Amino acid sequence: MPGLFENTVSALCYDIARSQSFDAAPYNDVTAFVLGQWGRMPRFLAWPLRFATIFFACSTLPGGLYHRLPYERRAMVIESWRLSSIGPFRDLIRFYRSLALMGLYSREGAVR
Repeated sequence: MPGLFENTVSALCYDIARSQSFDAAPYNDVTAFVLGQWGRMPRFLAWPLRFATIFFACSTLPGGLYHRLPYERRAMVIESWRLSSIGPFRDLIRFYRSLALMGLYSREGAVR
């Protein structure tokens, strides 16, 4: 059963893919790709990334956890972190955006 980390990564992957105007949902394969890359990271990198992702998920409280928010609100949260003056916030979004897009565009039949 997925936890907060996995649900947040899944919501991020779906939101990033949807922002690219891809109609080929679901994006479970993109989520699996991103989680697979996280699983292959050395633990000294993977665990801080996990904690940063959970912090990101909780940053929307008291309005609710990130993955439970409506799509429009989640898109605003991603954009605010992407444009943040705090470097690690921007880096976290850049990391997930890069991996999600890599997984999305490496799909069979993806428009290149």
